[in-house]
Amino acid sequence: MAATDYIKTVPDQIRQWVPGRYVVLGTDGYGRSDGRAALRQFFEVDRHYVAFAALKALSDDGKLDRFQPSPRR
Repeated sequence: MAATDYIKTVPDQIRQWVPGRYVVLGTDGYGRSDGRAALRQFFEVDRHYVAFAALKALSDDGKLDRFQPSPRR
């Protein structure tokens, strides 16, 4: 997995040399952001989205069980 707050085509350039699943999170441009934190949130590359994407990739590969909420008591 690669995550950047720059244009995602930069880390995507090494895809052919990375074995297995390679998920890239990054921007598609500069967006409508006045700062880096706003840019990360706008393009969904802040710490929350990075964690979510990593967990989803692990789940999609069968390396992590999907969360099954327990019944309410």
